[in-house]
Amino acid sequence: MIYGHSNDRPPMANIGAAPYDWGEFDRQRQQDRAVWRAGALSVVLALAGAVWMFIRARRRPARLARAEATLAGTASRAEQAARTVRKHGPAWVGRGASRAEQAARTVRKHGPAWVERGGAQIEHWGRMLRKRGPGMLARGAARVEQGARNVRKQAPALVAHSAGRAEQAARTVRKRGPARLRAGYYQTEQAIERTRDFGAELGAQAGQALDRSRAAGETVAGAAQRIGQRVRARLHSDE
Repeated sequence: MIYGHSNDRPPMANIGAAPYDWGEFDRQRQQDRAVWRAGALSVVLALAGAVWMFIRARRRPARLARAEATLAGTASRAEQAARTVRKHGPAWVGRGASRAEQAARTVRKHGPAWVERGGAQIEHWGRMLRKRGPGMLARGAARVEQGARNVRKQAPALVAHSAGRAEQAARTVRKRGPARLRAGYYQTEQAIERTRDFGAELGAQAGQALDRSRAAGETVAGAAQRIGQRVRARLHSDE
């Protein structure tokens, strides 16, 4: 169905007849537009072919061959695009129209309820704010005022007290720190010296104990050797 204007509507012969399916009318109008576009594309391609024919008549053979190849490729792509639009265009238009119709139906059915619930929620929040807002604001302001008053009254004393303690600690460190540091250094050095002396003394005692053990072993070995000689001598004398 092709009408003279995009906003034209089909005539209604009977006023009391069943309502016209405007969705079907819109789909047919979109199909008509697709046909018009395909026809315009065909006209443009025909004009392009005429231009290329004119160029072929005036240019050299090499350029003519390239122009013919380009024109053939362009015509083939245009033909393929037109064929795709002719085959799949109505289905695409139909799916788009169906989705738009479904969205409109959903909005028509559930939109008022959504708006009503949103309005009720906003009204509830507004009522709560109107009833409790002044009290909450007054309590918050009172708390802020109390906190500010406490800071104004107690902050100088707290700051002064903290600064006094920090100053006293710094003075103590300045006066007694070097002496304590030297005392700790000397104590550590004395502990190291004592440890070294103790280790040396312990090593000397261990060496003496080893010498004594060696001497005792030699004495025992000599005594055993003498006893063995005596036993052998006695045995020889008995024979």
